[in-house]
Parts: sequence; structure tokens; C-alpha cells
Amino acid sequence: MSSLLRWTRFNGVGLAGTVVQLAVLSALTKWLDVPVALATAAAVETAILHNFFWHQRWTWRDRPTQGTRETLARLRRFHAVNGLVSLVGNVIITTALVHAGIHPVAANVIAIMACSIVNYTAGDACVFRTSAGMTVVLLASAAAGVAQAQSREAVKGWDTYVASVEARYWNAAFEPFFALDARKVNGWRQRAQSGAIPMAEVEPPGVANAKMHHWAGAVFVPRTTVEAVVSRMQQGAGLESEHYAEVKVSRLLQRDGDRLRVFMKLERDATVMTVTYNTEHAVEYRRLGARATSRSISTKIAEVADAGTAREKEKGAGGDHGFLWRLNAYWRFEQLGDGVLIECESVSLSRSVPFVVRPVVGPIANRIARESLERTLRSLRAYLTVT
Repeated sequence: MSSLLRWTRFNGVGLAGTVVQLAVLSALTKWLDVPVALATAAAVETAILHNFFWHQRWTWRDRPTQGTRETLARLRRFHAVNGLVSLVGNVIITTALVHAGIHPVAANVIAIMACSIVNYTAGDACVFRTSAGMTVVLLASAAAGVAQAQSREAVKGWDTYVASVEARYWNAAFEPFFALDARKVNGWRQRAQSGAIPMAEVEPPGVANAKMHHWAGAVFVPRTTVEAVVSRMQQGAGLESEHYAEVKVSRLLQRDGDRLRVFMKLERDATVMTVTYNTEHAVEYRRLGARATSRSISTKIAEVADAGTAREKEKGAGGDHGFLWRLNAYWRFEQLGDGVLIECESVSLSRSVPFVVRPVVGPIANRIARESLERTLRSLRAYLTVT
């Protein structure tokens, strides 16, 4: 669709939305005596819903969504981006002009005209883009921000939260054994046995100047035992690059019984950019009869600049993008019939998301953490299934 046609349709929908908005505003202020600021907010919200429906069906119909979930996500973006412009712009401009003596409807017309160009640009660039295009625009905005180092408050918040996760991990007698049971995820065992990868988000507390991500997921590996799974995972230490897509280089640094140290060069795809890290992990296993556990703690995470070139070097603290600062994984294994249930809790720490793009970029960053764990579990199942 040409830009001119899209712009024409945008204005057509906007004109209809203006009629809806002014009608609601007039009714609320004239007949119900609602205060101007509150009436304006209600009128704008009604117009936003009207405009979204027609933009989705007409203005940007060449960029359809895939199902209800994506449509709702787009509606949230519409509210966060276009809605923010309309609500803030209209309320501030309209209220200011009314206080200056202009009639509420006339003041609202001026506010609508002032916000329309910003709304179209935001809609085309951020809201009605495909998932990949929208991610590029908004993550680029976040990545372009000033480099952010780990603050003392962020590290303290991380340490406090991880201590609670580790206390549960080390208590072998703790029931329920699996985090998915603790989160009361219904039917996850059956889904895992059927080949699915059940996932659940654990909501960590907020920390200053940072963001924690905590996900749990599980897979089922048939025709094996806990001992065989643990032995094979230990044997594969240092060979992760052969089985996991995100691991580009790996090597075993140290082996001491059930304790290992592993180097991995990780490549995280955030759509707008590929970020590479040199990482080191302390790994240890515990055998508990028909169960076992494993813990992987990142002891080094350094973002790599110019990865894969002669200029490759590690960025110093505070000089990276801050997409990944800490990464811990807590594994649990349990015999179930002729197979093994495997659960992983992934807990990570990253920089905080700039406020301006937080409503949209926050969920994207969280999704990246989720998808990373899901790929890890899928790759592990494939590795353990191959004989």
C-alpha cells in the first residue's frame, strides 16, 4: 500500500474518530457535567478504541496479526504509543486552552490536529509494524541509550533474590520438588510427556536500575534414566557449541568430580542486533536417588565488541548494552516411568528499560529471556534423545 493511500485512510479514520471523540466530550461536559480533564480522557479513550479497530481492518490491513494474542499485543502497543500521545497531548493542550478561555470543543480540535502527525508516525513505525519491524525500531531506541553499569542497588537486589532461589534449591527435602508445581501450573507433566515445553514466568521483585527475569520450563525425555541423563550432560560439558544454537564456542575449563567450570561464547539475537558474550559458568551436580539437581552460576559475563573479527575485544564494565549481566540456571531431574522429567529455572539480570519505551520494549525483552530458555530445553531434549 502506498504511503499516500495509507495517509489518506489514516486521516479518514482519524476524522471519524474525531467525531466520536467530540460527541463523547460534548455529552459528558454538557449533559453530565463531568470535569473537563476527566471528560477529555474518557473521550480520547473511546476514540482510541474506535481508531484501532479501523486502522487494524483498513489503514494497515496489509499488516495483519496472527491470532488474538498478537492483536491484543498490538492493541497494548497502540495504547502505549499512540494512546500516550493522544491522552497526554489532548489532556494537556485542551485543559490549558480551556483555562485560557477557549471553548472545550474548539480546544480539543486544536489538540487533535497537533497530535495527529505524531500519531501517524508512531503507528506506522511502531504499532502496526510486523513483530520483527516493531522490535527493530523500539529495541534500537533502547540500545541507543547511554551505557548503564550495574549499580550497587541492582547487585544487592539480585543477591537477595538469588539467595531465596538458592535456599529452595539446596533444600533437597523441599516439596514440591519442581518450580512448576510450586507455581501451580496445571497439567504441565502431561504436556511435557506429550512433547510440549510447558513454561511459566516467576515474577521477581523490582530492583533499582535493573530488571530481573525468571522463567521455568520443562521437557520430558523418554526411554532413559536420571543417572544416564546426568552422566551425558556431564560428558557434554565443553561441547555445548555442538548442540545449542546460542553457544558458538565452548570448552571445559576444569573438572573436579561433579563440579565443572565451562567457558561459553553466547550469541543472543535481539532482532535489532546480535549481541555476543564471553561467559564462564560454575556447574555442579547432585544425585538424589530417583532425582538429581544441577546448578549453573555465571562467574563472568563480558559483552564482546566486533565479534568474529580481528578487532574482537571484551567491553569493560559499564561500557556494554546491559542486555545480560547475570545468568543462573537451576536444573531438576526426576524419573517418571521409563523417562525423565527435566525442569530448568533461568534467572537473569539486565539493565532497566528506558521509561519512554518500557511499555513496549519491556515485554519484548522478557520474551527474549523466555525464548532463550525454551530453545535451551528443546536443544537439550534433542541431544539426550539421540542415541
